[in-house]
Amino acid sequence: MGNFKILGKAMILSFRKRRLAVRLWTVNILFSLFAVTPFFFLIMKHMSHSFSAEHTLQKLDIFWLGDFIYRYMNVAPAVLGSALLAAVLYLLLSVFLNGGIIGCLNRPAAKTTLAEFFHDGGLYFWRFFRLFLFSIPVYLIFIGIFYPLLKAFLEIFRRRAPTEWPAMIVSNLRFLVLILLLTVVAMFFDYVKIGLVTGNGKKVLRETWLTMKFFKRRFFKSWGLYLLAGLVFVALTLFYLEIARILPKNRPLLVLLVFLWQQFYVLCRQWSKVLFFASELEFVRQHQEPDQST
Repeated sequence: MGNFKILGKAMILSFRKRRLAVRLWTVNILFSLFAVTPFFFLIMKHMSHSFSAEHTLQKLDIFWLGDFIYRYMNVAPAVLGSALLAAVLYLLLSVFLNGGIIGCLNRPAAKTTLAEFFHDGGLYFWRFFRLFLFSIPVYLIFIGIFYPLLKAFLEIFRRRAPTEWPAMIVSNLRFLVLILLLTVVAMFFDYVKIGLVTGNGKKVLRETWLTMKFFKRRFFKSWGLYLLAGLVFVALTLFYLEIARILPKNRPLLVLLVFLWQQFYVLCRQWSKVLFFASELEFVRQHQEPDQST
């Protein structure tokens, strides 16, 4: 089956289990409120009775910003610590949610309950967490070794360029190559997660090795499917930006409309995440069935 048909089946699967995107959106907005509430009260305490509040919020006056930083200099470690704690908690939450997404997608029932979602998230949490720890040095190797080598190779063409155009092309090409490298690593670990769920394995290193064997003959096809799913996300983003550009923002009644449109985009992003996993799961199913029949 071709990648377009697999992507079509993945879209159908993601729409059948559309509650996953709603759950992810709900968790996302609740966590965002949890993370920004301390900073909100800090700013409101400083500005709620100020006549210059509206002007400051619109133009972010640099003198007010300097005064704000100086006044709360002593609480900077606490603020940074809170931000770091929120980032760590979000990473752990993402590991939990990934288990819930893939587990529910792998269930044959069209609708999955919230209890099943949390059950799958907890069931696969430690496996995915170990995989997350294993993925950190892999990302560092790709970004710290492979990308600098490729950057040095492309730098040869930039130095020999007679005009500025080749230099601009090389600069954009480096950014594109970095994105492509990151997609390869992210895709690989997505398939390891799917293997841990579909194969019900608990050994991360063993499943990583099996995923490498799975990619031996299917790498470019699976990567093409991953990029196709990425193009769906890019198309949704461009559509959101185009509508957001033409929406008027100078009327109080339309502020709610802009906010709702922003939240709709957040929901689309969560659906795109489900689509990525659904397309990879369908790809695994399509290429495991022939192996089981032989």
